[in-house]
Amino acid sequence: MSKVAKRLSPVGASKRSVPRFKASRVVRPAIDAPPASGVLEGRVIATSQPGTVRGVLAGGETIEALCPAHVDAVWLQAACERGAVAAAFVLVQPSGRHVLWGIFPGPEHAEVRADIVIRGRQIRLDAEALQLTSRSARLELDAEGNVAVKGRDVTSHARRVNRIKGGSIRLN
Repeated sequence: MSKVAKRLSPVGASKRSVPRFKASRVVRPAIDAPPASGVLEGRVIATSQPGTVRGVLAGGETIEALCPAHVDAVWLQAACERGAVAAAFVLVQPSGRHVLWGIFPGPEHAEVRADIVIRGRQIRLDAEALQLTSRSARLELDAEGNVAVKGRDVTSHARRVNRIKGGSIRLN
C-alpha cells in the first residue's frame, strides 16, 4: 500500500496518525477593521428598488438598507410621501450592510392608507373580537359567539345545498 493510500484510508484502518497542520491566524490592523455591529437610529426617507429602503442616520449619513418582508413597502412609500419615518437600523457583520430593524410611525402617518395583500395557504386571526369594515359593509364576530353581517345587499351562494340552521329562523 502506498503512503498516499494509507493517508486516505478510512478512519481506524491504520494506526498511523495523520499529520496536523496548524492554522495560521490572520491579524488585521485596527484601521482596516469594519465598524462594530449595533443598532443605529435614523429615518426612512424613501423606498428604492424592491427589498431596499433609503435612510438617513442620526449623524446625517445616507444609507441603503435591506427591508424585511414583514414591513409593507407600499405603506412605507406612502408614509414617506407625508414625512420621514423614524426607524432603527442594524449594521450586520461581516458584510457591513444595513438592515431596517423597525419603524416607528409618527402622528403624521396615522391616516396613511395603502392596499395590503396578505398571501398564505392558511391565514388565522385569533382575537376576542374581530371586525372587518369597509365603507358600507361590516362583518363582526364578538367574544360571546355572535356573528353580524351588515351591508346593502348580502348574497349567499352554494353550488350544492345551502342550509340555514338555528334554534329558530326568522325571515323578515
